[in-house]
Amino acid sequence: MTVRRLSLLAALTLLATPALAAADTTAPTSATPAATQGSAVPVHTPHDPSPDQLEAHITTLHQQLGITTAQESAWNAFAQVMRDNAARFHDTIEQRRTKLATMSAPDNMQSYADLITQRAQDLQALNMAFRTLYNGLSDAQKKAADVLFRQSDNHPQQAAATH
Repeated sequence: MTVRRLSLLAALTLLATPALAAADTTAPTSATPAATQGSAVPVHTPHDPSPDQLEAHITTLHQQLGITTAQESAWNAFAQVMRDNAARFHDTIEQRRTKLATMSAPDNMQSYADLITQRAQDLQALNMAFRTLYNGLSDAQKKAADVLFRQSDNHPQQAAATH
C-alpha cells in the first residue's frame, strides 16, 4: 500500500505542485558572509525528480491502474504530459538556480512565484490528460484510482517518507 501511495504521489505531485514536491531542505548552518553571498543551497527551490525516477513512477502507476491495450493511447498522452511537465520544471529550476546568487529579494520572490504559476498551469494540463484517461477506465479501475488518490491525499507525509 505504501508503494501505491508513493507512486501516485510522485507521479502526480512531483510533477504538479511544488508544495508537495520534495523541497531541498539543506540550509547553511550559520550566517557567515560566504553563506549570504550565494554559496548556500537555495532552500526554496524544489527538487525535481531524475528521468529514471519519473519513468519508474510512470511504470508503477501504469501497473497499479491496470492499463489495458485499449487504454494505451490515453495513457500515453497522460504519461507524455508528465514527461513534458518534468522537463519544463527541470529547466525552470536550473534557470532559477543559475540566477539565484545575484537575485535581489524581490526578484527571488518573483522567480519563485513564476515557478509556482508554471507548476499550476502544468497541473491543469496533467488534470485534463488524466480526466481523459479516467473516463476510459473500467469501473473497477476507476475505483482503484479513486482509492489511490484518496490514500495519497490522506497520507502525503507517510508516502514522502518512504521516498
